Amino acid sequence: MAEQVEAVTRQLEAVTRRNKDLEAKLDGINAGSSAPAAGAMDSDDDDDDLGQPDDIRTDDLEAIPRPPRRTRSGGAAADAADETDDDEGQPGDIRTDDREASTGLRPTRSFHEHGFRWHTGDEEFELQFHNETQLDFRAYEQANSSPVDQVGFYINRMRLYFNGRLTKPIEYSVSVNKGLADLDLLDAYLNFNYDRRFQLRVGRYRVPFTYDWYALSNQFLPTPERSIFALNYGYNRNFAFMGHGELFDDRVDYAVAAANGPRNSYYDDNSHKDVLAYVNYRPFERSERLKALKHLNVGGSMAYGIQDQDPFPRFFRTYTSTSNSPGQFKAGPTFLELNDDVLERGGRKLWELHAAYYYKGLTLMGAWDSGLNTYGVEEGGRARSVALPTSGYHAQFAYLLTGEEVERRYFITPLRPFDLRKGKFGLGAFEIQARYDHFQVGDEVFTGGLADPNLWTNRVSTVDFGVNWYLNKYTKIYFDWQHTMYGQPVPYRPGGFQSTSDLFWMRFQIYF
Repeated sequence: MAEQVEAVTRQLEAVTRRNKDLEAKLDGINAGSSAPAAGAMDSDDDDDDLGQPDDIRTDDLEAIPRPPRRTRSGGAAADAADETDDDEGQPGDIRTDDREASTGLRPTRSFHEHGFRWHTGDEEFELQFHNETQLDFRAYEQANSSPVDQVGFYINRMRLYFNGRLTKPIEYSVSVNKGLADLDLLDAYLNFNYDRRFQLRVGRYRVPFTYDWYALSNQFLPTPERSIFALNYGYNRNFAFMGHGELFDDRVDYAVAAANGPRNSYYDDNSHKDVLAYVNYRPFERSERLKALKHLNVGGSMAYGIQDQDPFPRFFRTYTSTSNSPGQFKAGPTFLELNDDVLERGGRKLWELHAAYYYKGLTLMGAWDSGLNTYGVEEGGRARSVALPTSGYHAQFAYLLTGEEVERRYFITPLRPFDLRKGKFGLGAFEIQARYDHFQVGDEVFTGGLADPNLWTNRVSTVDFGVNWYLNKYTKIYFDWQHTMYGQPVPYRPGGFQSTSDLFWMRFQIYF
């Protein structure tokens, strides 16, 4: 009898200890559930979704405690008599019937500063989603133009971006684009970022030639599109292997890449690879005496390679990216067209010097470009080589009228975002902009038989004036007038020639 009493006593003591342990664990879970989930955004990011509807404010997700395990008899915690004897006397580190209550932590889902973002609690793995949509209205002064529509509505760009990291040092980006051309892959690359001073990137992306292409994203340009030289002779995107980084306390950005070569391409037509290099220097980045010059940038870039492929571009334009798609012919006039029998064959040697200055609401940018491209013309089964020199320059101005400031061309956050609701009224931010742009290729384009001198010109200049309206951080409307001056008249319809062209341009853009 005494032995039975002693056995029951031991069982009751074990139950008491187990209940106390469970109470302590539940108290810890309840205390933790009132705090944001691990991996939630820091306080600096709290403003990222202010003004967003409650149904998409998701950065304050809480840890969800898992309820206590239920036993075979359906009771919470444990059935004392049935479970106590299973591992009575075993060391604590191998007691297996008392599994830890899960905190139920799960990846954070949030509307981040630049789009939707998901990441694991330790932020080692991350996925971001972004969207860029540009809707254009273009109206030309010239009536009865063909093939260009005098008045047209266009989806200039619609892009979906997926990027993030696979552990913190390994970053990735994949994106697709549909605009005036077909739906296609835009970017696909990996970036190995173990040290900001030297990173490695491999895949398809904007390669380091011209400040317009490498340092500026189209969403943040003061004008709707890049300079004429960049649009026609910039590399755009290439498959490349690149070393890049920031040196000397972030005063110097550099990049060196080996790339396929054909502009905006997915593969190469020969085994030669192009070499591209870029450097940008901010001499007063850390200066305490000359703070007004802190965001002065100077630098340059170069490209060298051997080509052997169909020419790209074959059609030269002033305000659309180079492409042979039908949509480009409808949206923008051509000022130079290479003949059908022309190949791009031989050396390519191009360089640029650039400068950019940002101070409070002011943006000043400019570049000088030069070099040569080598073409071939088929004659009697042999290709005759023509070295074609080229040059260009542009100067650009922009100023925010409503008090916002810039350190580089990036998101503009209006001090008073556009809103017509009571108590939230605001008109957004306004920016004025102007640019002069000149581009030319040598007379060899005609004397060498590359193009018809009776139809086309080898020199063109444009003047842009406009206003940019930033409704909020993610929504922008461009109003632009572009006046184009051709070196000699070019056709704008069958039998009709023009020496100037006027484009009235309106673009609705969202990017988040």
